[in-house]
Amino acid sequence: MSDIVNWTSYLFAISILVVLLGGLGLFAYAIQKGWLLQQMTGLRQLGGADKRLKIRETLVIDPRRRLVILQADETEHIVLLGAERETILSTGPARPEPVRPKPTARESRS
Repeated sequence: MSDIVNWTSYLFAISILVVLLGGLGLFAYAIQKGWLLQQMTGLRQLGGADKRLKIRETLVIDPRRRLVILQADETEHIVLLGAERETILSTGPARPEPVRPKPTARESRS
């Protein structure tokens, strides 16, 4: 009889472990997809082509300041971010993104 109790205890412990790991995996998946952010804050994450704002480049000047090139629609803004304030240094039309040729099969093998 004690053998049956030991096996059921082991099976119970393993089933509890599977349920906990499954719940943790589901929680991680929900965080990654942004479901929890949307439910808790009401914010939505836009995906793919819906994004209108891009960070094109960042340059750290010192520990308290950095330069950022932001692109919003067809306009680029150069912004100086500091500890106390932000300053827009320049605004102009966005440069087109450089077209990179796709590597051929011969180039990818080398």
